[in-house]
This record gives sequence, structure tokens and C-alpha cells, in this order.
Amino acid sequence: MDKGSLNRNGPGHAFMLTGARKERLFEKYAWVVPSAMGLFFFFSSVAVLISPGIFTGAEGMIQSLTGGPFSQLSPGLQNYIYWLIRVFGFTGLGLGGFLTVVSATAYKKGERWAWYVMWIMPVTFLIDMLNDFSATAYVDDMSIIILAIFVVGLLLPYRKFFGPKA
Repeated sequence: MDKGSLNRNGPGHAFMLTGARKERLFEKYAWVVPSAMGLFFFFSSVAVLISPGIFTGAEGMIQSLTGGPFSQLSPGLQNYIYWLIRVFGFTGLGLGGFLTVVSATAYKKGERWAWYVMWIMPVTFLIDMLNDFSATAYVDDMSIIILAIFVVGLLLPYRKFFGPKA
């Protein structure tokens, strides 16, 4: 009898098992999805900080918008663009670390506030995709895949956070 107790039930004194329900495998290991995504963002942000132009495609985007190569922009504008990319890199570094820590601790325990906090990433990705689409009429396939994985990873353990006795 797994984490339950026997209780008398009704006038016939029939016994029934009560107590905590057994976690399903995908509920038990649901914390792995946001934790892996957090690590992915953390390490990809490190790559962006090491080489901002290569990993972001900023140079190609600037060339498509201005009609000229990135190297022909003024040095001040180039520095500003790389500064913005580094700011996004540091933001991703912090966010990735935060998601990893929260998912490996509170989310793994099934704390409801952590489930809400994990929605930061899908909402951020959705806003980023809408922004990209409005600016370029294009959405990166990898962004859609990451968004889908994250949303499925959050919805599968829903009962763990909001089920009976949650």
C-alpha cells in the first residue's frame, strides 16, 4: 500500500485506499524539459557573448535591410549593434541559469509558483516570433520547435501542479 491508508467507508464498513496518487513517469521527470531548455539558453548565450556576429546573423540582417555590407556601416553603429547583442546574450545567460535552477528545485518538487514562472520562456519566445514576423515576415523554424517543446513540457505535468491535493 503505497503512501495510502485504509479508511472505513460508509455503513458497510468497506475499506478503501486513500492518500497520495502515484506520479506518472512524465510527471516525475517533467522538470527535465525546462531544465534542459534553460541549459540550452545558458550555453547558447555564452556562444553569443564569445562571437556575437556569427551566432546571431546580425550582419546578414543588416545587409538585407541596408543593401550594403555590415563592414560599411559607421564604426559607432557597428559597436552599438554588437553592444545590443551582448546585452541580449547576458539576458539569456541570466534567464537560462534562472530557469535551470528553478526547474531543478521548485518545479521538480511540484510547487505551483514554479509552473507559472516557467511560462516566461514560451511567452518570451512567442513575443520574439511575433516581433520577427512583423519585421521580416519570417519566423525561424527552430523558434517554433523550441516553443512547441517547451509548451508540451509544461502542459504534460499539469495534474502534478493543479490536480487533487496539489
